[in-house]
Amino acid sequence: MSAIVFMAGFAAAWWVMGVGLQAPVGLLAIGPMVSAAMILFARQRLKNAPAVSGDTAKRRGRIIGWAVAGEGVAIAVTSHLLVKAGLVAFVVPAVAIIVGLHFLPLAKLLSVKIYYVAGGLITLAGIAGLVVEAPHRALFTGLSAAVLLWLTCAYRLVFEVRSPTAAAAR
Repeated sequence: MSAIVFMAGFAAAWWVMGVGLQAPVGLLAIGPMVSAAMILFARQRLKNAPAVSGDTAKRRGRIIGWAVAGEGVAIAVTSHLLVKAGLVAFVVPAVAIIVGLHFLPLAKLLSVKIYYVAGGLITLAGIAGLVVEAPHRALFTGLSAAVLLWLTCAYRLVFEVRSPTAAAAR
């Protein structure tokens, strides 16, 4: 459940970053509303899912902690260097590339195969964002990353994570 919450939350953030804070409130609110619906659906779908053992939860927590820490440092350093170089318009695609790459070790270490696809596609969205015209760069990259994260959440909820109740109903 926590993976869905994190990915949906970051999808909302990518949406807001993509459309920009000057966008009409209705357009701005779409991303957070989609993410909230995704989280509510996950909560309902997973309410009877078995708990993860303490050792497994600790292992996952360590893996995720290291991946997020590495991602955070890479984002901070890259953003700082791009801003210092006067290349602010490239920050959002660069962050998408870093975010996409951070999914790859998570896919391997957590045995979540869809993270390979998500990581690859988010990385590609960031690379594509580098060549989009500057005024549209953040919009393209932000919305691409948001949609890819929502699709990853949906995939996990439909095809990977099943509660005992949902499995019995099939």
